[in-house]
Amino acid sequence: MKRYELVVNFIGEQIASHQLHPGSMLPSLRSLSQQLSVSKNTVIKAYMLLEDQGLIEPQNRSGFVVARQGVVETANPQPEPRDVKLGATSLKVVAAATDSSRVPLGSAHPAIQFPAYRELYKQIAQDAYRSARSDTPNSYYVQPPGLPALRQQLARRFGAFISADDIIVTNGAQEGISLALLAVAQAGDVIVVETPCFYGNLQCIEALGMKVLEIPARDDEGIDLRLLEASLKQWPIKAMLLNPSHNNPMGFCMPLAQRKKLLRLASQYDLPIIEDDAFGELYFEQRPASLKSLDSDGRVIYCTSLSKTMDSNLRLGWVLAGRYFDQINYLKYVTSMASPGLMQRSVAQFLEDNRYERHLRRVRRTYYQRHRLLQDAIDRYWPSELSVSHPQGGFLKWISFPKDVNCDLIFEQAHQRKISIAPGSLFASDERFKHCLRINFATYQEEPRYIDAMKTLGELINLQL
Repeated sequence: MKRYELVVNFIGEQIASHQLHPGSMLPSLRSLSQQLSVSKNTVIKAYMLLEDQGLIEPQNRSGFVVARQGVVETANPQPEPRDVKLGATSLKVVAAATDSSRVPLGSAHPAIQFPAYRELYKQIAQDAYRSARSDTPNSYYVQPPGLPALRQQLARRFGAFISADDIIVTNGAQEGISLALLAVAQAGDVIVVETPCFYGNLQCIEALGMKVLEIPARDDEGIDLRLLEASLKQWPIKAMLLNPSHNNPMGFCMPLAQRKKLLRLASQYDLPIIEDDAFGELYFEQRPASLKSLDSDGRVIYCTSLSKTMDSNLRLGWVLAGRYFDQINYLKYVTSMASPGLMQRSVAQFLEDNRYERHLRRVRRTYYQRHRLLQDAIDRYWPSELSVSHPQGGFLKWISFPKDVNCDLIFEQAHQRKISIAPGSLFASDERFKHCLRINFATYQEEPRYIDAMKTLGELINLQL
């Protein structure tokens, strides 16, 4: 059991046994940390979780009291399907990434200052030059499922459980997710996601007129399987869209045992799982087993791309469609016809040797080091009244503050100061994460512009507190 869970249970039991009554003041951070021999940060995280559960509430900025509106018996209330209406804030976050004058801590783009990036674009340039000088009389599409040479190289990386015939090339993972949703559901159907959830996936659901059922996730276990099972019994759910490996935005990696339980649930209710594995290769210690690799009956639709490991501009992804191959392959054909042949040929050649593997090893080390630097800056320049995720891979960090902190306002103030961040309100269909931020540390370094940005953000957060 985690140390903060011990604190949660200690306070929860006192509330349940009426040792602490509604309106009672809770112990201070210092006194409870000394009493239980834990750090103040551990108590902060526990109090924030208790607040999320509705068991306690802030009292005039002087501490916490037991909630006056009654005790919530479960950690999370039973969720209900709802429509998604995110608005245009996400476009502002994405657009800010194109402004080189801003400190890029917002949109989830990778760092591109690596040798492999230049090698790949050199390959693309050479192929484009040869194409321009070619005397081939006719143009043609590389029709779905994609260029055979590329699909063979991708299959080689997956190992024995995948063949080239299982792969459909797409315009990034996002198109793959959209095609997968179209293949398994229609407008008005209910799709399960973790919450918080990447806003791009929520927007896919929104654009297709589907409803979302948001199941809370924890940074040590992933999606709450107890609540998921209760929801499967209650609602006519059509599919699950999940991001279990180095999740966006929380960074968690769902444990293997939980993955197996999830697949058993999916089999019991005969549901497809759309697996967003865009960050799966960016592990710090060990590659997590994808849901697809554990799938024995073809119900997992695996979606990924080169957007997070190489460059977002490539827009080259692929889908392992399982039993839904024919539907998704046809939908690819009728919606976007094909993915660019030049890009497919160049990437196929790039993947022929071990350049990509060397690149991944280098990127993993770099992102791990940059995460450490970012955490040091948070410890140094930000207030202690926060809870941070501890990602096991990727390049994203999720930060939660007390509920009365308005991160939408911090986002706007930071935007005016040329600092790009992602406000937590983007990552749900309501404003439940308005007190949270997502930070991208892909390019973070101990340089004046980044350090000044972290100091400025710390000042803005302190003003809210």
